[in-house]
Amino acid sequence: MFRSPQKALFDDGQDELHAYVRGPLFPKPVLYALLAVFGISLMLTADWFGLLLLNADGVIGAIGLLNTLRVMAALMTGVAIPSVLLMFHYRSSHSYISEENVFFAVTFALSFMMGLPCALIGLFG
Repeated sequence: MFRSPQKALFDDGQDELHAYVRGPLFPKPVLYALLAVFGISLMLTADWFGLLLLNADGVIGAIGLLNTLRVMAALMTGVAIPSVLLMFHYRSSHSYISEENVFFAVTFALSFMMGLPCALIGLFG
């Protein structure tokens, strides 16, 4: 009842391996806006990490530890939200293993894993 039909001996299952292209999830202006927000957030996050690497004691002394973690959580959220939306966009327009989909999935995973503890400490601290 739930079994697939029998295949011949030399019948290759090429149709099973293809990920058929669907239409893009977002229109072009929304896609460009998401890419701009992602790029600006990524640039600000890299600047923030550079500032913390060069002068962590000065930053923590000036704004406090909790505010430092809150800024880091906000920057990670600015990277995570556009990256997950762009991941869904590229998943719907290409296959699951396209370069863009893998890039935004890894970016989302890293920013989520780094931003969630900072957000929890900043919120409950």
